[in-house]
Amino acid sequence: MDHAKSQQAREFLRTYVNGNHKLTTDWLDGSGNAEDVGSHLLCIMLERLAIDEKPDLSGIAGGHVIKLFQTVPGGSLALGRLMAQRLEAGLQIPPELVQLCAKLLRQQPISGAVNVGNKRGPKARNGRRDALISVLARVLQSYFGVHLASNDAVADDADHPDSACEIILDEMAEVIPDFASMKAKHLALAIRRFEQDHPWFAG
Repeated sequence: MDHAKSQQAREFLRTYVNGNHKLTTDWLDGSGNAEDVGSHLLCIMLERLAIDEKPDLSGIAGGHVIKLFQTVPGGSLALGRLMAQRLEAGLQIPPELVQLCAKLLRQQPISGAVNVGNKRGPKARNGRRDALISVLARVLQSYFGVHLASNDAVADDADHPDSACEIILDEMAEVIPDFASMKAKHLALAIRRFEQDHPWFAG
């Protein structure tokens, strides 16, 4: 991981939080189902898939995109929406995504993950917070290649690139005030605990 990727991840999350404040606060307050945040996040991040005539999905870049659809809650919904937009615009499905789209058409899961369906997620605000940061951390890890959290030996090293948890704590402090006093390793622990307790959400 390098500083450039870490900064890209930070800029992405900052833009996402600034542009989707209501979506995230509604989720934290108990509205929506468990796929809302993940699907919306992917549709914003991968908007180019809906509008580029020939998106570059070769090599590692394509692998990252496919992994996002397969592992982020709401990935199937996002894939369906983005590909529907392509078809409405008269564009072909990219060859790299044909197999995933075929599974969608046959109503098969696009990964081995348990289907989230319309489960609304944890009722408690802390649980919904952990669901949200689980999705965000997975996106930052998969797409930008940042680590979930730095180990204690380098946590205070200014030369070490920021981890997903450090970025989330900084950029979401306005939405989640509790983050102002939380450490990255504690946030990582909350994510791991949440995903162990809710495998139907974590996938």
